[in-house]
Amino acid sequence: MVFLVPHDDLPTLTCYLLANISSDELQAFKSAFELGNRARFDPILHVKIVRPPEDYIGKSHEYIRRKEDEAGREGKFLILDDRAVENNAVWYISYFADQEYVNWKQAESTDVLWKILIRTDKLASVYANYSIGNMSLEENLGNCGVRYPVKPGFEQPKVLDYETDMQKDQYRSPAWIRAEPGEYEFNKGGEELGDYIAPPNSYARLKDGVAETVGVINDWVNYYESGPFPMSDGTEKQFPEGTMVLQLKWDPDFAWPAYKWPEGSL
Repeated sequence: MVFLVPHDDLPTLTCYLLANISSDELQAFKSAFELGNRARFDPILHVKIVRPPEDYIGKSHEYIRRKEDEAGREGKFLILDDRAVENNAVWYISYFADQEYVNWKQAESTDVLWKILIRTDKLASVYANYSIGNMSLEENLGNCGVRYPVKPGFEQPKVLDYETDMQKDQYRSPAWIRAEPGEYEFNKGGEELGDYIAPPNSYARLKDGVAETVGVINDWVNYYESGPFPMSDGTEKQFPEGTMVLQLKWDPDFAWPAYKWPEGSL
């Protein structure tokens, strides 16, 4: 059976709802996040939307960060306030600058809270890029009109937005699948792949009817033999000899089940 990488060990960011918004506005936020997160078939993270503690209401982001730290919740989190809602965006709250940032003249003092306003449908992509070090929040602030060294309580003139059509982008999302013998076929040779004439056995694809049952778009692609796959519980999933890894693309039009928000989320 074709093996799809499970999404059973994803990070969850808490999102404090500070804005007084309608149910339609909340649904618009959730829909935008789901789209950019490819939530139905290839999610990157979860977001849990909750009401804030009473003393967070009307307070600064810096105050909330300090209170989170005092409560032992030292991880990154999100804030959905009035400005965020007005801009179809969400605040990504990181940490206070340390002395190194002051020495590098990126921050004026250690009272600077690293935070950034991100277009909601780009949140998952930004989170992924920050997680693997492709870009940094501090760098992005400069691209959003914030001057260095950053001052405490700084204003962010522009919302961080990749200006990518996420509706179209989801069709480009790669799906690394593992296909067992009998589920795939090698090319016979002579196929025209763009300007390239493929020699025999240089590409593989799923057999007719297989891709349509698992939600991927079939095509001739490079392949390599699969080894064991590390599961989130620490075990390894083994595959029959001859199982191949193919990089196909997800099919957003497949009958995927609706995304389930974390328990307790608004």
